[in-house]
Amino acid sequence: MAEAAFSEDGKYYSIISQDGRLRIWDTETNVLKQEYTPDLHLTSPPSCLQWISVSLNASPQKGARRKSISEPEQYCIALGTSNGNILIYSISEAKVETVLNQKDNNSKMVALDWHRKYGLFSCTANSVVQEWDLQSGKTRNKYNVKVVAANKQGSKISAIRIVPHNQDTPAKFLITASWQIKLWRLHNSIAVVVKSLGHNAAPRALLTVSTVNKSCWLIEGSQTERLLSFWDVTITEDLNQTNQQNGDEVTPSKRQRKKSTSTPAYNFVLEDAPKLIHLNMTQEENSTKLNLAAATRSGVVHYYGLTLNGESVKPIKPSLTIQVTTEDAQPLPLQCCWVPPAGDLLLGYTSGPALVFERLVPDVKTKTQVLIRGERKAKERSTKKQKDVATTGHKDVNYVEPIGGVSRKRTTPGEPVEVSMEARLENLTVDIKSRSRAAVSHNLTKLLMQGLHSKDKGIILTVLQRDEPAVAANTVAHLPADYVPLLLDQLVDMATRRTNLCAAVCTWLDAVLRSHAALLLASVNSRTADRLSHLLAIFTHRRSHLCQLLNLKGRIDLTVTQRSAAGEHVELQPVLDYNGNFCCL
Repeated sequence: MAEAAFSEDGKYYSIISQDGRLRIWDTETNVLKQEYTPDLHLTSPPSCLQWISVSLNASPQKGARRKSISEPEQYCIALGTSNGNILIYSISEAKVETVLNQKDNNSKMVALDWHRKYGLFSCTANSVVQEWDLQSGKTRNKYNVKVVAANKQGSKISAIRIVPHNQDTPAKFLITASWQIKLWRLHNSIAVVVKSLGHNAAPRALLTVSTVNKSCWLIEGSQTERLLSFWDVTITEDLNQTNQQNGDEVTPSKRQRKKSTSTPAYNFVLEDAPKLIHLNMTQEENSTKLNLAAATRSGVVHYYGLTLNGESVKPIKPSLTIQVTTEDAQPLPLQCCWVPPAGDLLLGYTSGPALVFERLVPDVKTKTQVLIRGERKAKERSTKKQKDVATTGHKDVNYVEPIGGVSRKRTTPGEPVEVSMEARLENLTVDIKSRSRAAVSHNLTKLLMQGLHSKDKGIILTVLQRDEPAVAANTVAHLPADYVPLLLDQLVDMATRRTNLCAAVCTWLDAVLRSHAALLLASVNSRTADRLSHLLAIFTHRRSHLCQLLNLKGRIDLTVTQRSAAGEHVELQPVLDYNGNFCCL
């Protein structure tokens, strides 16, 4: 069952997505050339595809007259659907040109194959192979290739391949993969098994056929096993002469049994099950060269370079394993591969949401070849930009002090320092008497920034305990905006403490409101507004209890004064003296 395939020349790569869409990439430009969504793609999605080359001026049009096209042949894709139809999708027209319908069989299409000499063949889920006539859109012949197995799942066919031959016969030969790989002879709607190649119980088989001179070879594997088998499927005169009926296997003679082999010529081992394989064979002088590539589920490609020389029972390991990663060791999974006749290798890997294609010459001198791709170009541009900045003259660059200091040039190595270390240490003093007000304010600003950054309570209280409006205004005026929220946090904490600290908080908060009013208004919906609301609540609470505290303070002062006066003896003259019956004033 092919869900992804390259075109005959490797220029296009097509795949059926999980949501039933057909996507076609141009491997030369790395562009998603076309994307097609068939009708009823959710209820009857495409199940298999096959690249074909047809002459559209002779093919029937869907519900329309035949269309005259100057091109004799062009690329198309045959899409087998789950309802049994075959859609012939034209690449040049970007639409479905022909629909091949099954009249008496609506079974699901599970496999397709096409050959320029023999035409298009399809296989349904009920093991019926159909030979199509693309000019008339009808079925030429139907063949029953059902194989009896112990279970129904093992008897289902998952892949087919046409075997080309040079025999003088109108019969056609087809390979089917179910629980066993079988070679069939198809002629006049009669299918006969002429050879059984090997066991394959996998539900999703991978078959690739390649011809060189008069020989034909088959690579067989599955998407659930880590082994590829290499078989000789050359059609000889002995295989062509048969009179058996459908499903009957040929009983070979003694001479045929000697020539036939029960085991494959070669076995290729993989580290993981393959997703896509491609084979190319060339004739070099007196030897045959085999180039095989397999893309596995783990995201790597195994490349095999072998010169055919007899047979080998021992499994052959990859000549080269190719991986693609980024500079930070993030793997880019390889999705597909194609072996062109030139000897190089076409790879397709995912880089984010895109699919990138690249041609590579395999380096068989090493066992593993890692390609660094991805964000390399962006990093190179960034590095180049940094180098350009680094080559700029130092004398043309000015560096500004972070807190309103005087701009100065960076000194080159070897030049005298503009300001001595002793002078810099003197600038950090907080002695108000020894320096001017502006310098002290600048130093207090630096000291306050240091305390806010390190969250040192000692340094913070050293600055904020100064209840002087002028010092607070000058210090806060040079404070960067990033430190204003941190300063408000400290003021909230101090406002909840003793009264003398709360008085200093009012002084510093007044300076913040005057110097950074625009910042506070711009951040009205942020956490800064919550800090201001908290401070307002604290001050309102303290002011509401101020009258009661003053009354209590007056009573306490009066009581203390009376108690201190009660201990002293004071002689007072009487205002009224009463003696007997009269009084004297």
